[in-house]
Amino acid sequence: MHFISDTVIGRCAFIVVYLVSVQTNADTAPNLAVAESAQQTVTLTGFTRARTKLDLSPEMSGRVEKVFADIGEPIPTDGNFACLDRTFINLDIESNRAEIARTKIDIEYFSKQVDRYQKLVNQNSSSQIQLDDHKRSLETARQQLRILRTKGRELAERKNRHCISVPPGWLVIEREIEPGEWINKGDPAGQAGNFSELLIPYAVSMPEFQALQRFSDNIHIDMPDLGIRVPASLEKVSPGFDEQSRKIKIVLAIEGGRDGRRGGLRAQLSLNIPDENNTVTLPQSALDERYEQYWLQRDNGERIKVVYLGKDIQKSKDGEPLVRVSSPLVKPGDKFIVQQK
Repeated sequence: MHFISDTVIGRCAFIVVYLVSVQTNADTAPNLAVAESAQQTVTLTGFTRARTKLDLSPEMSGRVEKVFADIGEPIPTDGNFACLDRTFINLDIESNRAEIARTKIDIEYFSKQVDRYQKLVNQNSSSQIQLDDHKRSLETARQQLRILRTKGRELAERKNRHCISVPPGWLVIEREIEPGEWINKGDPAGQAGNFSELLIPYAVSMPEFQALQRFSDNIHIDMPDLGIRVPASLEKVSPGFDEQSRKIKIVLAIEGGRDGRRGGLRAQLSLNIPDENNTVTLPQSALDERYEQYWLQRDNGERIKVVYLGKDIQKSKDGEPLVRVSSPLVKPGDKFIVQQK
């Protein structure tokens, strides 16, 4: 028979007790939750407007001959909103063309005369002075043709300016003239706008601007008047700020021309920004309620009294409800024991 000494038995018992203790401590190690900065949703409201507006007025004085688009209608493909009576300018253009034709005849005649007298001078049958006179007449006719052609281009440009031009497809916002009405140069004739894109101005604080920059590639706007949510892009950011509100002026752009999109529609921009009142979010299981007072416990056993602010709209990664609490002793990144249920 073999006998085991008391010393060996004692050592084995110690090992078993140590392993059990290690296993027990591992099983009872507390689960920790990390406090995260609470977010608050801020909704800003702006109103849509045309990307560009253009005040319309004639560059010439005259009587309105025709208006091609009324309020709300698009400008035709030729880009004309209205045209003034062009009777007299058409007569001037016709007279200019007749002068050009007559001058061409003179040039042809003097060219033949120069050739004829050049031959006579070479044969000593005419004087040089007669040849020089015909050369001068030919050059004068050529210069006259250049002047008339320049005048023709001027008349064509004046004729074009008898019409009030607007980029095709723009919509008429205001119309202040009627056919047969006399209008002077520079008088208001209406207003047109580019509604293919709509701009929405906002004034945002620095935290709101930083939140907007974080998802600048995925901005969406709610339009409650139409019941739709549409993508938007950051169009402009002012380098300055409003001295009264201390806010930054920005402009967002959305696509226009469909779904009833037009100027004057409400456009709501929702941003999640950090709560500034020492508020953090934690899983609900980290919060201990006793006698209508709320406590958190650190992993070192320290208990901290907090103010319970209600449930958060979001949930943890495990699907557990998050709660909002506040305390000057609690900051984002602190760890607290999750209470075992």
